[in-house]
Amino acid sequence: MTLFDWHKPLWQRLLADPEKLPHALLLAGPEGLGKLAFAQALAARLLCEQAPVESDGVACGHCTACIWLASGNHPDLRLIQPEEADESDEAGGDASLQAAPRKPGQGQIRVDQIRALEDFVFVGSHRHGKRVALISPAELMNPAGANCLLKILEEPPAGVYFILVSSHWRRLLPTVLSRCRSIHFGRPDQAAAERWLAGQGVSAAAELLQLAGGAPLIAAAWAEQGRLDAYRKVIATLAEKPVDPVAMAAKWATLLKTDQEFALPQLVEAVQKWVFDLGLMKIAGACRYHEAWRSQLEKLAATASGSGLMACYNDLLRIRAVARHPLNTQLFLEDMAARYLRALTTGRS
Repeated sequence: MTLFDWHKPLWQRLLADPEKLPHALLLAGPEGLGKLAFAQALAARLLCEQAPVESDGVACGHCTACIWLASGNHPDLRLIQPEEADESDEAGGDASLQAAPRKPGQGQIRVDQIRALEDFVFVGSHRHGKRVALISPAELMNPAGANCLLKILEEPPAGVYFILVSSHWRRLLPTVLSRCRSIHFGRPDQAAAERWLAGQGVSAAAELLQLAGGAPLIAAAWAEQGRLDAYRKVIATLAEKPVDPVAMAAKWATLLKTDQEFALPQLVEAVQKWVFDLGLMKIAGACRYHEAWRSQLEKLAATASGSGLMACYNDLLRIRAVARHPLNTQLFLEDMAARYLRALTTGRS
């Protein structure tokens, strides 16, 4: 099981006294930090039959439980995920963990998946040891499923552990949150993240890491997909002086056609991050994602409308939700370009 370098201090604090681990943990934090990998390593450690005494130790990988786990056949582990889970949400996982049976769904964890945990939790352990239920992403439980989980969490049997993983934990029911001990993951030190990316053979690690908001696993995935070149092309269109929205949309359309790995949701995300940095530059003279383009940001922010940038950013939040299935892609692109260019016009919102 993978335990990234930036996880180790948190791992040591959490496992300083393994016998005092709470029965329900919530691993919360931004996407791309390897929370699911951490959860899987913790599940493996809990189930390992030769677990080390040291707090920084992981599962042995050789005992019967670890072999079963590696083959995806451990009877005392359940991994609950949506039928159509978005794997890019949390890179660094291990698909070998056993998944609970699921019917075709629509990207939600349904109530029947949670109800299936009742027999797992209350019947007893196959190996006469611990049992682990891992739910990821936990915020995708539908309301009925979350309420069902709440009932199970109220009086769990001894030796049963629940590990919830969430990048949007504020969407969880407050009552579920109150029954979990929250472990918050922060972005790793930039130098350490860059060293890890370099060790993975990623070039332009610093630029990718900043575009990914400091999330090393997202940066690594983008490097593998060759997404940096597409991002640079989008930024080049955004960094130019205001042009006709139809012409800007045409450039985006060409990029989407020529780069199959770069889809409309990624384009909206790139524009959204650029607008965020424009607003930040306008207000505080800083930027979060585009330090390499600071001079262009400064020029555009000097004449941009602060209220217009805020309105544009909020608009992008809304339209991003429909970016996967727009009614008309060309009109969608032209509308987005018009909103952006309007925000660059002084005194207009």
